[in-house]
Amino acid sequence: MTVATRVLRLATVLSLGLTAAAAGQSEASEGAGQADDPAVPAVNPTPHTEAAEKRGRTHYLRHCQICHGFDGRALENIDFEATDLTDPERWRFGTADGDLFRSTKFGAGLDMPPFEAELDDAEIWELVHYLRSIGPEEYRAAAEPENRP
Repeated sequence: MTVATRVLRLATVLSLGLTAAAAGQSEASEGAGQADDPAVPAVNPTPHTEAAEKRGRTHYLRHCQICHGFDGRALENIDFEATDLTDPERWRFGTADGDLFRSTKFGAGLDMPPFEAELDDAEIWELVHYLRSIGPEEYRAAAEPENRP
């Protein structure tokens, strides 16, 4: 066996090993953090108002649109596959408010980075309200009156 053949075989084995490790990491990270975490409420604790949704849109445009697109459909960026945020059936990490919060704050899988350094918890909850507003009707929250007696 020539040196070139040995190097080629070694490179192939290493490549397969790294691919398997990455796949295992991807699967592990997809399931990580999705269990009920008592630190993250399952339901958004921030009242849903038009003002909160509007602030959420501002956070979205600043931090999310680069990957998920202006309208949330993730059609503009061809460098990687971002999730279409208008289609909850494509959300791989859950559709509950707590799932959206957790994915935004701590990241999700290998492609979604964490935003805990850029957004505080209140801003993330406002973002969750906005994400609900761009999806199907059955996933939208009804805005509460802003001027309660």
